[in-house]
Amino acid sequence: MIEKFLAKSTGLTLVEHTQHVVTAAENLIQKIYFEENERTFWLDKIVRCAILHDIGKIHELFQENLRENKPKNAIRHEIMSLWLIEQFLELPQDECFAIATHHKGVIADGHGRLDTIILADGMPDLISQFYDFEILKQFMDDWKIAFKLKTQSLNLETTTSKLSKISTQLLNQRFQLRIEPDAKKRFHLAKTRGLLIASDHIGSARLENEIPHWKRLEIQMFQPKNDKTGKVYPFRAFQKKLQTVKNDVILYAPTGSGKTEAALAWYFANQEENGRLFYLLPYTASINAMVKRMQIIFGEEVVTALHSKTLEFFFEQLENEDDNHFENAQKARTLKSFSKELFFPVKVATPHQILKNALMGKGWEISLFDYQKACFIVDEFHTYDALMTGLMLATIKWLKDNFEAKIFFMSATIPKFLCDLIIDKIYDGNTNIFIQPNPKEPSDKVVLGQKRHQLICCKDKSITDEIDLIKAYLNNGKSVLIIVNNVKTCQNLYEEINFTKDVKLLHSGFNKRDRIVIEKLITDKYNKPQLLIATQAVEVSLDIDYDVAFIENAPIDALIQRFGRVNRAGKQESTAPVYIFENIIGNTKFFYDEEVLKLTFENLLKLNKQDLSESDLVDVCNQVYKNGYNETQKNEFEKGFNNSMINNFKNEMIAGHWRPWIEDVIEGQSLKIDVLCQNLLDEYEKLKEKGDFIRANQLLVSVYRYETKEMYIKSKEARAKYQVIVASDLIYSSRLGYLKRIDNVDDRIF
Repeated sequence: MIEKFLAKSTGLTLVEHTQHVVTAAENLIQKIYFEENERTFWLDKIVRCAILHDIGKIHELFQENLRENKPKNAIRHEIMSLWLIEQFLELPQDECFAIATHHKGVIADGHGRLDTIILADGMPDLISQFYDFEILKQFMDDWKIAFKLKTQSLNLETTTSKLSKISTQLLNQRFQLRIEPDAKKRFHLAKTRGLLIASDHIGSARLENEIPHWKRLEIQMFQPKNDKTGKVYPFRAFQKKLQTVKNDVILYAPTGSGKTEAALAWYFANQEENGRLFYLLPYTASINAMVKRMQIIFGEEVVTALHSKTLEFFFEQLENEDDNHFENAQKARTLKSFSKELFFPVKVATPHQILKNALMGKGWEISLFDYQKACFIVDEFHTYDALMTGLMLATIKWLKDNFEAKIFFMSATIPKFLCDLIIDKIYDGNTNIFIQPNPKEPSDKVVLGQKRHQLICCKDKSITDEIDLIKAYLNNGKSVLIIVNNVKTCQNLYEEINFTKDVKLLHSGFNKRDRIVIEKLITDKYNKPQLLIATQAVEVSLDIDYDVAFIENAPIDALIQRFGRVNRAGKQESTAPVYIFENIIGNTKFFYDEEVLKLTFENLLKLNKQDLSESDLVDVCNQVYKNGYNETQKNEFEKGFNNSMINNFKNEMIAGHWRPWIEDVIEGQSLKIDVLCQNLLDEYEKLKEKGDFIRANQLLVSVYRYETKEMYIKSKEARAKYQVIVASDLIYSSRLGYLKRIDNVDDRIF
């Protein structure tokens, strides 16, 4: 009897699909972190859930939908599964809850939720169209036998047309807290739901036998070595020390000193079998580069990226291996989906991906096992604004309090006040967690005392005053890096310098397609462009190295990162000239604090024409930020750090419910949106017609909302046709990025 029912319109039977999900559950439980006594408990529980999660699909109306391949009958099969269980089986409430919510959340405002009508008013009608009692009873008996389900049957002589009161209350946001005030029990409901969802997704994707194995990190896997010759180098003293430190750490180490190897040395000491590793970075470009580095160490199948542009990253990786666009797009979507789930042991991500789970964003339940005994490397944490820093530290506390996670902060730029803030807020004043290279150790002293840059402060000048000097360096064969503070300046300098050889721009005004190409070019150690004109997009973790730099004034912590892109390895015969310009072209009020800019240049001016060590720059950083956050920033930090959802997570959380978490992070701030420049509309339409949706979306550019007020097509017809905002007064150039449309635009910009 049970063999005739379908699970999918493809013809996959319910028995086949159930077995896939059962196998996924069994394999998943073996590959995520558990205490040994917990593993057996959860294995039994999730296998039961997997066996029963889709039995409601036997409803005749649902089968009719599958046979005709169109949902003409509104029916929630998971609610029918719950009803069948309540009529015929004894099953723990958490398992019933997980089964009922494995597709949709509990009743609440918003999309993707269960419907009150289906749970209450519509039940009698649906039940009346079900098979009769004897057929249902026979099905349940056969199902139990087929899957060896060791669950007590109920000896009822008839069925009811309602769900139990406790189920209907647990499945409603308004009542769950009342019916289950015990936070531990609601936390348990959420964990059960998360595991079943993960198992169902893996089984449905037919990846149940491809869940990556956790891989123990061994020292030889991250030992420093020469990429060309394979020669192995000894660890620096501070890196070696971290191989034995089994607690949280804040590491300060200069750019080029081997921070990544240091972080892996710490992970080597703290790894737990099947425990996850999260490597957190602020920008997608640096994440993509780090994923590739981690894949070399751990293996491609173990490591994933997790950020807002993950789909494009995976697609490009697959395209490099095979030119089957359609198949690559499908694989990329699958990899994107599983990057968020209990699948990959190593994840390189933005902190926002962790924050959204602490704020109970959609899908947060799956993270409850991902984070257990996990190790988190938080790189370049100084780059975040006060609000984000507060939210991030609140999230770190959440990870430590709820999951026994271990944390490794590291940066080449840690203002003392920020280090003190972390130690005070997270570690109760315990300064022992702070580690830095030891000047008494010869291998550490090299990186601390190394002078890689000669500072040249250009008071009352802007970069345009030194165009001739830039051209002279280029004509002498030097590689030149120019970093400015806004996109328009970047584009104008490109035209003003008019360098006819190898030149590239890098800024936020490029679309995704060109950004991928540019980042590949500028990180090519042997064929990088001789001239790179960029914004702050080059600051963090892009491994580039230039001979000389011309940089607009910026906050000192940003400048330190920019310095690190010049004479990066310290291998030039002499120090590399770095020109800092006091006058900034264009408006910076949306990006930088004017007082910080003033203090930065004043303190750098004291070091004018000197060769600089990393400690010189850190001293300047501490002078600029000696008073820490200003009053506004303090308020923003406290707002983030004291976020009520994060700090009262267990008491406020509702299993199966989620919140619009992004409003907590960026409330009141200008958001960027993706638009299509009008001159790319024909190409966009052609790609869409071919079904190449990923490449079509790579043509979009991100702009601030205020830039779109008078430039996009507002008609519903146009929006429906293009399914994108078309920027009618923006044009796009692969060399320059997006620009404002003007009459008689010179053809040379294309």
